[in-house]
Amino acid sequence: MTLFLETSINLIKHNKNAQNDRLARGKEVMTTTFESFVLQHPRVRFGFGAVQSLPEEIRLLDMRRPLFVTDQGLVNSGTFDRVLQTMKGKKSFAVFDTTPENPTVEGVDRALEMYRNEGCDGVVAVGGGSVIDTAKALIVVASLGGPLPKYFGHPELITSAVAPLIAIPTTAGTGSEANTGAGIHPTATSRGSGINSNFIVPRVAICDPELTYTLPRHLTAGTGMDALTHAIEQFLAKGDNAHGDAIALDSIRRVFQWVERAVEEPQNGEARWHMMLAAMQAMMPLKGLGPAHALAGTFSDQNLHHGMMVTISIPAVLRMHERRIPERMKLMAAAFPLKAGQSPADAVVEMNAHVGLKSSIRALGFKGGELDEMAKDAHASFFNERAPYHPSVDEYRTIITEALGDTP
Repeated sequence: MTLFLETSINLIKHNKNAQNDRLARGKEVMTTTFESFVLQHPRVRFGFGAVQSLPEEIRLLDMRRPLFVTDQGLVNSGTFDRVLQTMKGKKSFAVFDTTPENPTVEGVDRALEMYRNEGCDGVVAVGGGSVIDTAKALIVVASLGGPLPKYFGHPELITSAVAPLIAIPTTAGTGSEANTGAGIHPTATSRGSGINSNFIVPRVAICDPELTYTLPRHLTAGTGMDALTHAIEQFLAKGDNAHGDAIALDSIRRVFQWVERAVEEPQNGEARWHMMLAAMQAMMPLKGLGPAHALAGTFSDQNLHHGMMVTISIPAVLRMHERRIPERMKLMAAAFPLKAGQSPADAVVEMNAHVGLKSSIRALGFKGGELDEMAKDAHASFFNERAPYHPSVDEYRTIITEALGDTP
């Protein structure tokens, strides 16, 4: 805790000094450097047993017939049934339980058909990032009309008229319950796209760590390290947002302290509690993501796990950042439990190995790929817009080569 407080104090001092420097250079610089930001967070019910609040939250949002969106994995594990038990025999709801592993337009369209046929007026998403992102897309097309792809890259088309959404995460990693985006694949074998708007942030997030107890080991690892990547890229993103930066630093600290224990001891309530909090924190800054997510988008056409792709990719990105933004990296490094001579990139590589993740994108199962085309695709990604530094195509070639494991 002392480390975190010292890091926060140093960050405040750094921001204050930077602000003084900018102010000294004149009004024009001040107006182009200081950014406004919006904190669009859901109402949060957090803690053991929080899921019991679901009926009350449904009532408060005046949902008369919600559609529950989930997937077969959660049905088969019994986790979804635990959520339904809170409804205490109430029958005024419908269930869509065939969300694909990676969210697709086709999956959203099938959910939309059930939503309309069942006369639903709100959505309860029970699952990980794929389920919650599918639900976010669903409330858009259900309320504003389709087709869904017309909203890709056009947040101005999404309005406050969307149906209410309650998110109940069953993983500790994606943070989709707390952010403004939803990643959607046009098809199962295409690169990801998505929607973004303050209006698709869930109205309520019910975060109950007990719902993650049945999460398989490899998904606990993949989603947990996904949270770390979110926190890292949110902290490094452009913008003056001390509130978000402090939250991101605390998330980094929590993941390093608790992810390995959550993987090794799935019934450890303390570890699960901290990881669920870290996952939500990691996406609360709303500053933006960066090159690791651009890479995951480029690699996303082979149905590989998103969280694993970003956490395998980010060490190469951090090595570039060490050269390009050394002061910002130094501030962030204070939240890492670094050994003597160890860099943040090295620490992530080490933790990936400790929790059993693959060491490269190739080892994860990625086949083929033409280097120049992938570098250009990553360079063109919208994730670069908020990155602290936009890598060139040549730099992306180097980063991709390292992430793939193709380095001699």
